[in-house]
Amino acid sequence: MLPTKNHFPKIVGLSILLSGLLWLLGFYLAIDKTAFTRNHSALYQVFWFPFHILLAYFSILVYKKAAFGAHYKDISIKSILQDLKKNTRAVLISLLLITPFMVQDLIEGYSLIEEHFATMGNAYWVIVGPIWTIEWFMLAVIWSRVLATIRLTVNTYTPKYVDEHLDELLILEPQSPLLQAGVENALINLLYALSTIAYIEFTGGESSDYQTTIISAVLVLISFLASFFFLRKRVNDALERIVAKHAKFLDSIYKDTKHPLTKELFKDMKLNFLLIDSFVLFKPLKFSNRAVERVSIVRASVLIQSIQENGYAEHISVPMAIEAMKYGQFEQKLAALGIVELQGVMLRLGSPVLMLIAKSGVLSSLH
Repeated sequence: MLPTKNHFPKIVGLSILLSGLLWLLGFYLAIDKTAFTRNHSALYQVFWFPFHILLAYFSILVYKKAAFGAHYKDISIKSILQDLKKNTRAVLISLLLITPFMVQDLIEGYSLIEEHFATMGNAYWVIVGPIWTIEWFMLAVIWSRVLATIRLTVNTYTPKYVDEHLDELLILEPQSPLLQAGVENALINLLYALSTIAYIEFTGGESSDYQTTIISAVLVLISFLASFFFLRKRVNDALERIVAKHAKFLDSIYKDTKHPLTKELFKDMKLNFLLIDSFVLFKPLKFSNRAVERVSIVRASVLIQSIQENGYAEHISVPMAIEAMKYGQFEQKLAALGIVELQGVMLRLGSPVLMLIAKSGVLSSLH
């Protein structure tokens, strides 16, 4: 769902208008007008140029959606520049990554101008100059927004935030908006890769087209995995803090063998061993050994607190049972946290990258 205040129609209109004006400028500068209208690179740029702008805009929307959740803000030039200023490191990395390809394309573009000057005249300068430059900067915008998600994740999921919002993160809203941003960035990368494959098929493409598409996929994957593992670690640390409190309480009971709670717990040996075995030591399916250990600690603590609260060990009080059940659900949700999103990202990144690798001829050269 896109923010309520966005300028999507304007961006579509302006990008198409700018593409059309640049194509008309190229047509005007071409010596052989018929050759220009049949030139595959010039024809495809009419589509590819506005598509670059739209994908860059989509990447901004994805970042904004992750940053502000349901509280959308206006996607204005001012807000975009503010975001870029906040993420200077991501912007610099993106510009550094894009610069060698811009230089490479400028060199290759100059050779194209010399080769086709007899028919195209100065028309190729329009493609090599403003069109290619804007397309490269739009790709840099996509990369910077993807990388900025890492910083956003680190700043959002502080230990305090995770402790206070554990129910939301694991039960109420288990799909993190930041992990969802990774899935949506993977979709943007998929669209970019498919359009690049079409461009290579239509025009022959350059080596930079293969390389930057694969780099885009790698950056999306790195950004998603960084957010994925960071969020899981933060949640895991929060659960460790809960368990530590329960373990401290248990430790105080275990050290005092004459504690009245200990006597009450083992008053009816048969009943309480059955209770301990079925409640405390029960191993849920698909839990890791550490998760089982933590659940057992929490349940043992809850059982003893229930005895302390009720004065008998035959039953577990409702509040204590709910606390134990909720913690068990925490562990269950942690095991699955982000896995669906990870599968979505891998599927969207994997297919076009394999197609590009196969099309580049790398695999055939290995024989």
